Amino acid sequence: MAKKKEAEAVEEGAEVKKSKKGLFIIIIIAVLVLGGGGFGAYWFLLRTPPQTAAELAEIEAAKKPEPVILPVFALKPFVVNLADKKSRRYLKVTMKLELSNEDLLEEVDKRRAQLRDVVLTLLSSKTAAEIGTLEGKFLLRQDIIKRVNVSLVSGKVTKVYWEEFVVQ
Repeated sequence: MAKKKEAEAVEEGAEVKKSKKGLFIIIIIAVLVLGGGGFGAYWFLLRTPPQTAAELAEIEAAKKPEPVILPVFALKPFVVNLADKKSRRYLKVTMKLELSNEDLLEEVDKRRAQLRDVVLTLLSSKTAAEIGTLEGKFLLRQDIIKRVNVSLVSGKVTKVYWEEFVVQ
């Protein structure tokens, strides 16, 4: 009898193990079905299709703002004696002024003589050593911008471009 009870207990334990194993398999299958269904729903319903090269180019073009090209005013060449004490040196400069707006072109054209006077006075006050270095040229640009902007009303000079810069 004891052997019968033991055999029945072993069979019940085996059935419990089998039922747990079956339940585990059912849970795994359910997870796979639900996961696969979710992925399929995303793939076919929610995913945005890949874009063509033309569509991508349009999107990039819309993101980048168009570069603003400001008006430029050319001044006639300047030839000035430099302020060197020991030698006679001169500077020949041709430059263009970048203006903040189109309306300023007319004002700069009307004030051409006044602007040339401001620039001539500034250039003739410099020595060859002051403008001979790269840093000196940058400082000269900044000085020109400051002094010219004092004379202007409807806008300002934003940059100075050298077309010719000769010290001799």
